[in-house]
Amino acid sequence: MQHHFQRRGFSLIELMIAVAIVAILASVAYPSFMEQIVKGKRSECRSGALQAMQQEERYFGQYNTYVKAEAPPKTAKVKNFSGDNPGGSACHITADACANLTLEQCVEVRSSPKFTDPKKVNYFYVDSNGVRGCSINGTRTTTDKLCW
Repeated sequence: MQHHFQRRGFSLIELMIAVAIVAILASVAYPSFMEQIVKGKRSECRSGALQAMQQEERYFGQYNTYVKAEAPPKTAKVKNFSGDNPGGSACHITADACANLTLEQCVEVRSSPKFTDPKKVNYFYVDSNGVRGCSINGTRTTTDKLCW
């Protein structure tokens, strides 16, 4: 009388092949995943700059001047972080007078990433005249697709 044992489970070779396939898929997907995370943070920085500019415009409507905003905050008149709270914010937001102008004439809001941006975006900016752009590797531009 012969007993035939049923084979159960996987062999070590089959398991190693499955692990190798998962590792290859992960190595292909991880860079794309990280790029999407950075893109989301860049969007948060842009949104934070626009929200701060809206607050600046409201302040201007009431007091006929813009307000300087610093990070960390010296005043609570304009939000100086992106997102819901300062701890989870992707960016610092500052506001100051535009170049060669006063706060009564023009304000520029800058949103500086707290994270390391592989594309080297130093900050995003928008001013009260509607000019939008960013600084990439220390050079200000309004035409780069990373900006807006």
